[in-house]
Amino acid sequence: MIKNIVLDFGHGGIDENGNYTTNGKKHTFPNGETAYEGVINRRIGGMLRSFLRMLDDDYNIITTVDENDPRDLSLSYRVRVANQFPGSQTIFISIHNNAFNSKARGFEIYTTRGVTKSDALAESIANSIEPYYKDLSLKLRYDTTDGDKDKEAEFYVLRRTACPAVLVECLFFDNAEDYALLKDPEFVKEISWRMFEGIRNYLKAQ
Repeated sequence: MIKNIVLDFGHGGIDENGNYTTNGKKHTFPNGETAYEGVINRRIGGMLRSFLRMLDDDYNIITTVDENDPRDLSLSYRVRVANQFPGSQTIFISIHNNAFNSKARGFEIYTTRGVTKSDALAESIANSIEPYYKDLSLKLRYDTTDGDKDKEAEFYVLRRTACPAVLVECLFFDNAEDYALLKDPEFVKEISWRMFEGIRNYLKAQ
């Protein structure tokens, strides 16, 4: 039975001196505005945590870093936070946003390669997000060649965690249209709620 839900907000934030604590993972648009992935991840992740706290007291909600903490903590530290709990009682969700060529858009969700216990968690989150993204005509960047929607990659935080683990790429922060959504509080609230619903549905199925 799952008891521990570990949220990981990818990359760093803006420190007290106004400096971004991550090298890269940002994009400056022609109008001079800069998108910082870590800041966006914290905004979505913090909202998701507030929704998860609505679950009953049987669940322990943990974050690898607080949304108000700007530090860009190491990948090994993030994994250690998750692995301090029994793998059979824990799930891990890493919140990210993508960047490529300023033209790509849409949603991706990753697990490690092969059939794993993470697949059901990824599928539940994707299924919850899908109707909302379709309503907004946003692309769902799935890999269905193996019968499910998640993409597979050997990301460190997925490969080294002992529990079911997924990495969510909500949108592309270097795309002007996607970034406009990521700045919209209503979009942030809705995508966070959809992720919450996906996690809750997964928990109910266990």
